[in-house]
Amino acid sequence: MQKRSLYGVLCCVVLYLYFSGCQTGVEPSPNPGILRITLKADEADTTIIIQSDTSRFSRWDEFYFFISQGRLYRGRNYALLYADLTIERTPGTILNILQREWLNGAPIKPTDVTEINTKNSRYSKSVIFESYVPPGDYDSLSFALIAYEILTFVPKVYQNPVQLPMGTAPQIQFPAHITVHEDRVTQIDIEISPFRSLSRYRDSFLFDRKIKIIGVQNL
Repeated sequence: MQKRSLYGVLCCVVLYLYFSGCQTGVEPSPNPGILRITLKADEADTTIIIQSDTSRFSRWDEFYFFISQGRLYRGRNYALLYADLTIERTPGTILNILQREWLNGAPIKPTDVTEINTKNSRYSKSVIFESYVPPGDYDSLSFALIAYEILTFVPKVYQNPVQLPMGTAPQIQFPAHITVHEDRVTQIDIEISPFRSLSRYRDSFLFDRKIKIIGVQNL
């Protein structure tokens, strides 16, 4: 019995030494990083000429953007982007790009009575994508951005259809060097000039999206 017990112990030691020295060739996968993309209107873009009127921003204006199909590229490969980090994986966002807020960050409501101007208010910044992506270096970002209508109220109410120029794809490509780090947030801030992006075409506006990346930061 003692010989059998000793033999069993030796077998266990040999097996332990063998498997502890084995290399599977599969490296452990790194944890993902988070890519956050924000969008806001250019603070200097506050007016548009409609017919004979110069229409300026107000608390009631509506210019809804429909944003989807977010992708972060490394060469021809890409990671899909979603609206938030929930498991629902919402593919896109709808936002009113003309929404304004007080300087303390509180949203301006249609029922607020205080007169708004460029000194006591600003355009709201919105997160349009926030998604887990593999860490590494990327070379471009893209997403689809379309709009159908703009509604302004000062000096009077104008409701105008909006469309992309003929032959323009909904997808916008942003060449940029973007580095995503493991377990960290990379934020890309994008700015659009909503009024300057519009040009009159018959009874509607062409939406020639004047948009650019203004910052990339690792948080």
